[in-house]
Amino acid sequence: MKKLYTVIILTIFCLTGLNAQERRGGNPEMFEKIKAEKISFFTSKLDLKPAEAQAFWPVYNEFEKKRFDIKRQIHEFERMSDEDFAKLSDSEIEKLTNNYIGSFEKDALLLQEYNKQFLKILPKKKVLMMYRTENEFRSHLIREYKRGKKGE
Repeated sequence: MKKLYTVIILTIFCLTGLNAQERRGGNPEMFEKIKAEKISFFTSKLDLKPAEAQAFWPVYNEFEKKRFDIKRQIHEFERMSDEDFAKLSDSEIEKLTNNYIGSFEKDALLLQEYNKQFLKILPKKKVLMMYRTENEFRSHLIREYKRGKKGE
């Protein structure tokens, strides 16, 4: 069984590894480590069977890439400096607010679209668990980051 999970993880890792540098700047090794940990975390929590994993990961990776692009747009607005913010004209403000709200709408539509795909790939209970697992993994990363900061 352990050998099977290793094969699945390596296969998925190869498929997703190509996107790592494209999606993030900074430390690609750290991103790859997190990605591998996420695959392991999800595979374990969702108890993915080999056929499920083979169908799930390419769709999930595509979903995650699209969602990352939407979240990046939201974060660009949220990280705007106070100085740049103060310089905005009324028309620029209106455009930014519409784009900001539009990003949340895009995210909601993306979730709806991919939820349908996930329901075709996985049992309904595993799809619901996948959403919970995303939050659990995010919390796990935050805990690990805080633990690392305390050790410095």
